[in-house]
Amino acid sequence: MLLFTCLTLASVVGARAQAADSTRQQLQALQTHIEQVTRQLEAAQGERGKLTAELRRAEEAIAHAATALRDTRKRLAGQRAKLDRLDRRAATEQQAVQGEVDALRAQIIAAYRMGREPAIKLFLNQQGPARLGRMLAYYDYLNQARAADIAQARKALAELIATRRQAAAQRRQLQATLNAQRAKQTALQQAENRRRIALSKLDRIIVSKRTRLANLQENEKRLQKLLSSVRQTVVSDASLNALSQRPFGQLRGRLPWPTAGTLAVRFNTPRSGSGGTLRWQGVFINAPKGQAVHAIDAGRVVFANWLSGYGLLLIIDHGHGYMSLYGHTQAIYRGVGTWVRAGETVASVGDSGGRRTQGLYFAIRHNGAPLDPSRWCGGRP
Repeated sequence: MLLFTCLTLASVVGARAQAADSTRQQLQALQTHIEQVTRQLEAAQGERGKLTAELRRAEEAIAHAATALRDTRKRLAGQRAKLDRLDRRAATEQQAVQGEVDALRAQIIAAYRMGREPAIKLFLNQQGPARLGRMLAYYDYLNQARAADIAQARKALAELIATRRQAAAQRRQLQATLNAQRAKQTALQQAENRRRIALSKLDRIIVSKRTRLANLQENEKRLQKLLSSVRQTVVSDASLNALSQRPFGQLRGRLPWPTAGTLAVRFNTPRSGSGGTLRWQGVFINAPKGQAVHAIDAGRVVFANWLSGYGLLLIIDHGHGYMSLYGHTQAIYRGVGTWVRAGETVASVGDSGGRRTQGLYFAIRHNGAPLDPSRWCGGRP
């Protein structure tokens, strides 16, 4: 019976693993298809498409540099902590060595003073045999103790030397990491400059209200098509139950905001440049570039890529038809198919997608229909 149960569990786990792999492959195939369609649209749009592609490449380079810089900073913090531990350990070992040296010095001085009279005097100073035996035993004890102290001092000194060598090696690694950090900061700045140039060129082309409206409509259609494709691809997975204590639909009004900031644009307000034809289907939170963006609830990443009009966009499926969207990010830290927990850092605030202001586009959808985030997230961002 036990064997049958184990085999059944193994088959269930194996089936779930295969289903998860299949879903991940489907999502990655979908993302590849979307990239191909995006590039085809860019090619069909002539000069505007070329500049959009240039903007995309610059913002992807920014994301790569920002992610590398974040990883370097984490590694730098770890190295500094390790170096601090080594320095504290070296200071402790230095004190131990100094203590051994001081004790050994005192013992040698005492032995010298006691041994200034020749040992023959011990035999001729009218002392009894019992006292003579005790004195000889004492001398032997002192010699043994001295030898032990010398060995202990040598051991402490060797440990101190080894610790200082480790600290020196750690300092060299720290300096190398600092140099790498400076190089990544330079790469980030260069990518930012390329983005600024591409955005200026793009703005000179999109000048008329008609062109801006057409651009906004294209972006909105592209997002709707993406969400529709994702909904058809995503399958339910029991792993979500282990990550989230309650279904997403029961968390209305109690979800956290993904990042701290000021609510600059509210849900359902008219889009600028659309003449009131299009409305915001999410909100925009003004926040500093590089600030952490957190998943509002547990789920699975179903899209993590650049999308025209939304920049670097992350979409998380929370099950039962609910999805959360995080757009205009500077960098995305979780890939397609990965599971995330509530509150986990998944991206950083940015201005990708050609935005002039820094912040986060945040939206919640249910079966593709937009929901007001302010009714789902408690308090203020």
